[in-house]
Amino acid sequence: MSFKDKVCYLLMGFVCFISHNIYGQEQAVADSLAKIYKADSLHGGDKLELLLNLSFNEVSNLRLSLDYAEELISLAGSEGNNLYLHKGYFQKGNKKRLLGDLYEALDAYIKSAEAAMKAKFISGEAKAYAAIADIYGITNKHPNAIIYYTKSISMLRQQKDSVPLASVLLNTGEEFRLSEIYDSAFLYFGEAKTIFEKLNHPQGIAYSLGNIGMVYASTGKPNLAIQNFNKAIPILQELKDYYPICDYLISMSDIFFQKKDGATAVSYAQQSLALAEQHHLKEQIRDANFKLSELHEAAGNPAESLKRYKNYILYKDSINDYAAVQKIADLRTNFEVSQKQAEVNILNRQKKMQRFLLTVALVVLVVIVVLVIILFKNNRQRQRAYMLLRKEKDITDQQRDQTNKALQELKRTQAHLIQSEKMASLGQLTAGIAHEIQNPLNFVNNFSEVNTELIAELQEENRKGNADGVQALSEEIFNNAERIGQHGKRAGAIVKGMLEHSRTGAMEKKSTNINALVDEYFHLAYLGLKAKDKAFNAAIITDYDPLAGEINVVPPEIGRVILNLVNNAFHAVSAKSNGAQADYTPTVTVGTKKSNGQIIISVKDNGTGISLLLKEKIFQPFFTTKAPGVGTGLGLSISYDIIKSHGGEIRLESEQGVGSEFLIILPLDKSDS
Repeated sequence: MSFKDKVCYLLMGFVCFISHNIYGQEQAVADSLAKIYKADSLHGGDKLELLLNLSFNEVSNLRLSLDYAEELISLAGSEGNNLYLHKGYFQKGNKKRLLGDLYEALDAYIKSAEAAMKAKFISGEAKAYAAIADIYGITNKHPNAIIYYTKSISMLRQQKDSVPLASVLLNTGEEFRLSEIYDSAFLYFGEAKTIFEKLNHPQGIAYSLGNIGMVYASTGKPNLAIQNFNKAIPILQELKDYYPICDYLISMSDIFFQKKDGATAVSYAQQSLALAEQHHLKEQIRDANFKLSELHEAAGNPAESLKRYKNYILYKDSINDYAAVQKIADLRTNFEVSQKQAEVNILNRQKKMQRFLLTVALVVLVVIVVLVIILFKNNRQRQRAYMLLRKEKDITDQQRDQTNKALQELKRTQAHLIQSEKMASLGQLTAGIAHEIQNPLNFVNNFSEVNTELIAELQEENRKGNADGVQALSEEIFNNAERIGQHGKRAGAIVKGMLEHSRTGAMEKKSTNINALVDEYFHLAYLGLKAKDKAFNAAIITDYDPLAGEINVVPPEIGRVILNLVNNAFHAVSAKSNGAQADYTPTVTVGTKKSNGQIIISVKDNGTGISLLLKEKIFQPFFTTKAPGVGTGLGLSISYDIIKSHGGEIRLESEQGVGSEFLIILPLDKSDS
């Protein structure tokens, strides 16, 4: 179990409220209740409560515990009791999770949340969302985990249940840390720490301090990291919670290794190993041996490095035994052979990346050809209309005998004028396409530039013979290449969608989870800016209403609006950062809210703000200004038209020098609610 899993299992004990408060989870209790169950003398609510306690307390036989949960689900469903249906599915999820059936556990937790919602049991719904997030976190699907933790946090804030709230905040921060979104991780850890301190909860305080130390260690602030670790470790020692102490000692070993203090680094790794061996913590024994193997290898002590690596193998999970034995063999393999293999791997990945880049280039070429054809046709139609108007103007009153001919010519002229108007709208469509594909093409350009730099680093690491460095850089290059392909396809989809819209006047709506849609495009904008400017840093905050649910919209269209508004917000806070005081924290917040038959989407920033004069013009087509966060002429106009086509409206609330908030208001159909 990793440290992240340890946090989930331990602290989620506070969130999961343990379904029943009277009985402890003891096998003796389950054995006693089993006698009552066999007597089959209980019915209705008493039978439901019996099955719940049997499932909860049966720990020696997980399969039997699962059978009790299934029977509880069946009975609660037949009686229409959503409260116990929620509890039954939750127990099923717990057992499936312990059995390692994570997919089935996830399905059970989702059904538990749905039943709790129908029962209007808010704390139970929050518990289920937190469990769903746990599964996503364990399987490294961090964005999904963050979404469900956020839902749980929103509900727990309503319940004002401090310990569960702080625990979920801590887990959410850990997801952000693992996703390397360190500013958000720091905010969540800090809030959790504040709550635990108010409650005088030593274990929560220690975990918060340790996790904040992890963030400091990852962001190049080793001294602050060590200070937090040194505060957390004594608390955990007093509580006899040695698992995280071992992890913190390994992190301190990493810090001193980066400081070129190999002796101190080895000392901390040895302390972690000794503590883990004393308390039989197998995973920590494994990790400490691995760290010592790395340190001795760096110090030029291959014999001791190999010894520690063999010890590491002894504690690895059996599923990884083959890979571990292979690595030992690799340590003894001739260097030239491994170097040749690394060169072959690099060449294969470069070929894959080139294929992705070629695909993107073809998509861009097609878009350019379409634009040229549209512009050419538009210009030709305008010239024809101009010539016909000149001819109509030359007709005089004296040519009475040609009146009928002139009337016919006038009708033809009117027909051409109508066609010219259509082409004028096509010209606007062309400008719109050019504007909308700018974002995905910018992403393609940014990730391509990043890959160019990474390839140079990759070649240098390969020259040095650093296999781990080659592997890490190769994976990052390949991931960026996949992103390039995705954004190239998105550019093509935008062109196709806008042309279809111009032809038919409408696009197909479908039921969409508005929270997931907003979150996807919000983080898409953030990742795009980070690829362009690694120094860019802003606090990002999400506040999604879990009741927002499903709404009938055209997802790519609404996504374009979100992407445009979020990009403007990031530009506004970035511009303000250039001349801001040291205590200024650039912040962008997105949220959703369901109210009075409407869904309200908010994009808010504390950037430069927009003047009153500009606020009256920013939704006009082709209106341009140099003010940050206002757009470049078409983005806000297109966004306005998209929201209007959905029957909604878009509003702006802003104060110059303070910040801006755009509100998207979408009506719910009867089918949505």
